[in-house]
Amino acid sequence: MSATALTASQPVRFALIGAGGMGGTHAANLIASPATDLAWVVDLDLERATAWAERSGGRATAEMDEALADPTVDAVLVALPTSVHRLATERAAAAGKHVFCEKPIARTVADAEAMTAACARAGVVFQVGHVVRFYPEYARIKQVLDAGTLGQVAMVRTQRRSAPVMERSPWFADLEKNGGLIIDLMIHDLDTLRWYFGDAERLYAHGLSYTEWQQSRDVAMASVRFRNGVIAHLDASWAHGGFYTAIEVAGEKGLLSHNSRKSATLTFESSENTSEFHNIAPRQTYLRPSTANPPMRELQHFVAAIRTGTPVMTDGAEATRTLALAQAVLDSMRTGRPIAFAQDAAAATVS
Repeated sequence: MSATALTASQPVRFALIGAGGMGGTHAANLIASPATDLAWVVDLDLERATAWAERSGGRATAEMDEALADPTVDAVLVALPTSVHRLATERAAAAGKHVFCEKPIARTVADAEAMTAACARAGVVFQVGHVVRFYPEYARIKQVLDAGTLGQVAMVRTQRRSAPVMERSPWFADLEKNGGLIIDLMIHDLDTLRWYFGDAERLYAHGLSYTEWQQSRDVAMASVRFRNGVIAHLDASWAHGGFYTAIEVAGEKGLLSHNSRKSATLTFESSENTSEFHNIAPRQTYLRPSTANPPMRELQHFVAAIRTGTPVMTDGAEATRTLALAQAVLDSMRTGRPIAFAQDAAAATVS
């Protein structure tokens, strides 16, 4: 069964599968957007599903197949634990529904490839929710890099820190099924750096994953060398009191810095045209627009692809390559050894 075409005036009718943390965020955006209707909310917690369905004017169910059987549903948004992304995506594709799947695409590359193939066979749009690409600061960094404003980039540092999410949802800590800190949190920065710099060449990682402490707290670092010569140091944590992110990109012509805790959410310090007397570099600041809603922006991107047939930024193949990099980080942590990549970035070997 293939997806049906939509006219420009028709809202895209969604079934939301999973109404928990990110599911609730997506539910609110699906209700708020004039381009979408939230027709079904699917959750094993039927009370939670009903609460969102009452707000949207849609229907609630604990049975995914009930929503997928509705011929008026155009698209499915999957916001479930990682271990069941493949199940939901393949069923949605088989029902002829376009699929937006929260990141990570899956726990294993094999599952990710199967999901991508299923959507291709069904002729449906498949997008994976790597939302950092839709944050204005990170998108602006991409523009600056592509314009060559920084010149040759040498070093990148990222931080992504959060409270221990496993205290409210233990499934996050399950390394075997869901990948823990690396597959869920660090993968945001791994994807962003792949977007900026292309494929990796070699990495080494260390942290609390695969130790006795991992079930209650997790902290990790990774050092990644990209094929274009850029070296990045990534820092991720589920052991902090609050959530924040930061990135520094150092190049021959200056330094780009973002910190979500600062009002000037992106700064550029240039080494060009510095003062002859004071050695103080010109400084440019960037404030996030008050209207920015990154999850809404990625939803709009998905809806536009359904309407126009334009490619999505993070399709199954792109998300699979990011997952392969994250898997390599876990492999390095597990073995305590560096990982070298073959020419095909999806293949990696322990050095």
